[in-house]
Amino acid sequence: MVYNQPKLEYSRGFTLIELIMVIAIIGVLAFSGGWLMMHFVRDSVFLSNQLNMDMLATDALNVMIEGDSQAKGLRFSRQITAIADTQLTFLNQDGQTINYRLDTATGQLYRAINGGAEVVMPLYLKAGIRILGKGGKLFLFYDSNEVLTVVPAQVRWVSLMLIAQSGTGLFSDWEGSSEQASAIAVARFQ
Repeated sequence: MVYNQPKLEYSRGFTLIELIMVIAIIGVLAFSGGWLMMHFVRDSVFLSNQLNMDMLATDALNVMIEGDSQAKGLRFSRQITAIADTQLTFLNQDGQTINYRLDTATGQLYRAINGGAEVVMPLYLKAGIRILGKGGKLFLFYDSNEVLTVVPAQVRWVSLMLIAQSGTGLFSDWEGSSEQASAIAVARFQ
């Protein structure tokens, strides 16, 4: 009598080489995915900070040039009375005396109306955000020959160079910085 022996089937597992290759592929994918995710998160944080700095710089320039509900800005100036690299005083068409001052030590931009208390501009400026002038100068003053002047009566137009910056302003630090400039002719010459 002959017995049929059942065939034994062996399930084959991974060899050591296959196992090492799978681990290496998973490691490469995890590393590159983690790197991409870190940059995606950094970009999303940086872009939001950058947009906030752009908005802050635009709003500060807009208030300085156009004014707001409390006072008209430089576009409506009637007479420039005092000038400096970080300070400007003028009389607007409504007869209000407006003073803009950049405190370079604190990075705060102030406005005073008719000699009243200085108020931080823009009003929503938060701690950790600084307003700076390019090269330490917020204002440049030009005469009718487009030459820099330091005499208030000779000012024909004013150039404003403002930088809004959170922290260091660097992408690598996940912070934002916005540099904006504008120029405005003094109304009495128009």
